[in-house]
Amino acid sequence: MPTYSPSQENYRELAHALATFTSLTQINTIFFDFTGILLKDDFVYVNHSVIEDNLTNQGFDEYALFPVSRHIQLWGAIMCDSTNVSKKRLFLSRSYLENLMHQIFDEESLGKVSVWEPLTSDQVNQIGSLSSFVQMASDSASTPSKLTPPTAINSQAIDSDEALHSITLAINFIKKNIQRPISLNEVAQQAFLSPSYLSRLFKKYLHVNFIEYVNNQKIALAQEKLSMSLTPINQISTQIGFTQTSYFTKIFKKKTGQTPSEYRQRNHTIQKIYTIPREINWNEAGTIIDVSQDYFKSHHIDCHIESSEGATYVNSIGELSDGNGEKGWIYTVDGQQPTQSADEITVHDKSVIQWVYTGQAN
Repeated sequence: MPTYSPSQENYRELAHALATFTSLTQINTIFFDFTGILLKDDFVYVNHSVIEDNLTNQGFDEYALFPVSRHIQLWGAIMCDSTNVSKKRLFLSRSYLENLMHQIFDEESLGKVSVWEPLTSDQVNQIGSLSSFVQMASDSASTPSKLTPPTAINSQAIDSDEALHSITLAINFIKKNIQRPISLNEVAQQAFLSPSYLSRLFKKYLHVNFIEYVNNQKIALAQEKLSMSLTPINQISTQIGFTQTSYFTKIFKKKTGQTPSEYRQRNHTIQKIYTIPREINWNEAGTIIDVSQDYFKSHHIDCHIESSEGATYVNSIGELSDGNGEKGWIYTVDGQQPTQSADEITVHDKSVIQWVYTGQAN
């Protein structure tokens, strides 16, 4: 009976093979090993919080889940983006992926690797229901007095006021703990919801994935630290809850289009930043200007707005105002600076606004 585990080289080879498969077929594909290893985008991830971030933010609207066994035990799962992918292509993909496994993993040492037929969405939902049931049973055995009734945790018919209250609890917890790693499971516990249901509420009410919301807040905080301090980038990464600087750099560049060092170099003239995180009471139809004005008013901060040639801009916030083209206020949304005027962009799916006072107006 095989007793060996795959080597790091095996995992690296499989990660590269899956990336090649994705490139050739245009079917985004990831593999999760139930021992706690994720293969995605030609990377091998072993850090728990990073894996959770990637799985939560995998971004597949539709997917096919192929269970994978090694010898006679369930080993992991391959997830393929099945959006606009025919059943025939998925069938051929299963065979191709199984052949990849056979080429990479030695059967004599590791046992026969098999890729099963994809689970149906109903089967996946049943697995999720079973997981929730087992978790509730475990919680009930350990802390019965604190268990929230199952209908309050998982029911899709939850009252809208209750849902808004739960999201508010989640947002407040994220705000207070943004400088450390934050997981969906942890926040769900604070909001007295199941992780899957909290994730759906974020999409329904904030129109953004949970992990996108969290990462947008973290990157906004990183932008403040990068432009307003000389703290080394690796320390900033740790201060905002990333366990790996390389992963922080990857997320930062994805959000802003720049590496942290490039951002610091290009924004050294910044003198002041006001960060406005998304709240549940934002008017979805409101603009950046509308939400910003409400924020400054509620925080007793003077804000003066002017219009010129049909565009609206902020002339001053607090004691800082435009200075003859040499200084001025600009704004960013979710880490990037839009080209439109702040009264032309609604906050429908936005996570964080920043007003930035630069030494030289952009």
